[in-house]
Amino acid sequence: MAERKKRILWANPYCLLDLSSGASMAVRQQLLELQKRGYEIAILGATIFDSPNGITRLKPHWQKIRASKENSVTINDGPLKHRLIKTKSTARKDMTAEEEARWYTVYVKLLDEFKPDLVYYYGGRTLDLLIGDEAHARGVPVAAYLANGNFKGKRWCRDVDLILTDSQATARMYKEREGIDVTPIGPFIDPTLVVAEKHNPKHVLLVNPSLAKGAAIVIRLAMLLEQRRPDIKFEVVQSRGNWEALLRQVTRQFGEERKSLSNVILTPNTQDMRPIYARARVLLALSLCWESFGRVAAEAAMNGVPSVITGRSGLSEAAGAGGIKVDLPDGCFKSPYQTIPADKALSTPLEIIQTLFDHDDEHQKLSSKARVHAKNLGLQSSANQLIQVIENLQATHIA
Repeated sequence: MAERKKRILWANPYCLLDLSSGASMAVRQQLLELQKRGYEIAILGATIFDSPNGITRLKPHWQKIRASKENSVTINDGPLKHRLIKTKSTARKDMTAEEEARWYTVYVKLLDEFKPDLVYYYGGRTLDLLIGDEAHARGVPVAAYLANGNFKGKRWCRDVDLILTDSQATARMYKEREGIDVTPIGPFIDPTLVVAEKHNPKHVLLVNPSLAKGAAIVIRLAMLLEQRRPDIKFEVVQSRGNWEALLRQVTRQFGEERKSLSNVILTPNTQDMRPIYARARVLLALSLCWESFGRVAAEAAMNGVPSVITGRSGLSEAAGAGGIKVDLPDGCFKSPYQTIPADKALSTPLEIIQTLFDHDDEHQKLSSKARVHAKNLGLQSSANQLIQVIENLQATHIA
C-alpha cells in the first residue's frame, strides 16, 4: 500500500494565478516546488486579483469563466489545480458577504474531506482570520506568508504557527515593530521563466506603474530626459497601476496635461517577461512603500540588468551589488506617495541613468555584479529552506 503523501491546503480568496501580485507568484512557485518534492497540494481561491491586469494568465478562458453558471471553476495549472469561487468583481474590497460565505463553506468542507497536514494562507481581513481558527479547531497547524509591511498588531496572526517571508529586512522589521517572529526563506523565482537568452539593452524599465512604486517620480524623470536626452527610451510594463492616468495627473502639476511622452513605450501585462528584460539597460525600482523583497529587482539581476533603487526595505537584498541606492526626501515615503521632489533632488538618478547609457564599462561592471548576486537567489536553496521549516513545524506539532 502506497504511503499517504503529506497534504497542504492553500486557502485564500486571492487568485494565485494573478500576474499583478508578486506574493501570488511567489506562493504559486512554492506550491510547485512542494508538489515536486512529494506533497499533495489543494488550492482554494476566488476570482480576486490585485489589479484587473492580473487576469492575463486567464484571459483566454475569462469569458468562459464569466459565462459559467457554476459557483466555482477549476483551473488546471500544470500539476496544480486551482478551485476558484466566482465573484462578481475582481477586487477584494467588493467581495460580497454571500461570496465570502460560499468561499468559507467550501473551505470548511475541504478541511474535513481533504484532511490537510498544513493549512497555508495570507491576509488579515475578517474572513482570513477564520482560516487559521477553523484549522486549529481540527488540530491542523497553520502557516502564513507575509510579503508586505502593512500588518499591525498581533490579532491577524493569533491562529498562525509559522510566519514566512522572503527577506531578512521584513523579518527584522516585524520583530522590531511588532515583536513578531517571522522566518525568511528567500525568493521563489524560476529563472527559466524570466532570464532572456540574448540581450539588447536599450531601455529604462519600470514595472508596476503605481504611486506606491514611485511612478510619479519616474514620470518626472522621463519628462526631464525627454528634453535633455530624447535618445534614452523608457519601457513601462502595466502590471499594476495606470500609467496614462498618472501621466495626466503629474504633467498637469507642471503646467501642461499630457496623454503621452515621446520617450516612453507602454507594454501590456504579460506572462513572459524575458523579451522585456532583454531590452532593459537599467531598472528603476523606486518603491516608496515597504517593498518586502522586490521581485522585479531580483529578476533584473538574473538578467544582468542594474537597478536604481530606494534602500529603505528589502530591495537591497533583491538587487544586491547590481543595485544603486538613491536618497529621496522623507516626504516621498508617506502615503499616498504623490510627493515629487524638486528637480535638483532628482539629479542623482538622472546622472546614473545617463552614465549607464553613455559608458559601457560602467554598465558592464554593474551588470556583472548583478549576475554574481543572482547566483545567491537560487530557487532550490529557497525550496530547501521552505521544506525544512515546514517539516520542523509538523514535527513540533506532532510532538
